[in-house]
Amino acid sequence: MCQFCTQHGEGKKWYENMANYTAEVFHQVNSEQNLLHFLRSFSRSLRDDVAAASRWQRRFPRIYRLIAYPLLSRKMEKTHFGQVVPIEDIETILSQVEHIVRLPCVCRRVTLGAEKRYCFGVGMDLTPILSEVPDFAAFEYWTRDQAVSFIRRLDEEGKTHSVWTFNTPFIGAICNCDQDCMAYRAQITLGVTRTMWKAEYVAEIDPLRCTGCTLCRKRCYFDAITFDRDNKKCEIDVTACYGCGICRPACQHDAIRLIDRAAVPAAAGNW
Repeated sequence: MCQFCTQHGEGKKWYENMANYTAEVFHQVNSEQNLLHFLRSFSRSLRDDVAAASRWQRRFPRIYRLIAYPLLSRKMEKTHFGQVVPIEDIETILSQVEHIVRLPCVCRRVTLGAEKRYCFGVGMDLTPILSEVPDFAAFEYWTRDQAVSFIRRLDEEGKTHSVWTFNTPFIGAICNCDQDCMAYRAQITLGVTRTMWKAEYVAEIDPLRCTGCTLCRKRCYFDAITFDRDNKKCEIDVTACYGCGICRPACQHDAIRLIDRAAVPAAAGNW
């Protein structure tokens, strides 16, 4: 299990510990005033701070890699980070939280200039705060069934699911990300900070079922699937796999499954 499970999981996956979604934990690590300030500046931070970090990285790559990258990553780990979570575990979370609201996605507003509603506020009722922030005020109350049905559709489309903290370990959001998300761009495209941890799983391909069609490879955002030209089969690079599981719906032969990251030595400590 990852460090967050050890520290905040109480013997289970930390994001399945429902205490981490409660007002009690929120008030241990955060406050309404602090969260309001964070959300009001969120769009600007995504737009300007990431761009500034990218400029510094290009100018001083070695210094950035050795000093700025670990400092920013530790800051994100304490304040606002995400962990990739496959749809099965997302459904477990949704079956237990009290409040679910669908939110406008600030990331897509920054990257695409358009409103997309792929994000959910979950757990503690934060709507009194959200209603005061223009970027989030147009939220919608959703039922569990609505949310599960919607996220299943996003899974089929290839959206990577994740949970997000607002001062760790308080979890307040579920996001459904793709390459237009700022977390993906900051971490994978630009490499300016680590803000999204890998899942508790890695994917595995059954070579007896795989036909080598490469549909799963086209679906993977993390370049974790390779094609063996000799055997004409796809294979998983477990050191690159984020364990999101969105390659599975693309496979027409049920050749892909998720297995525990801890059971794969090459991936066990790779978050």
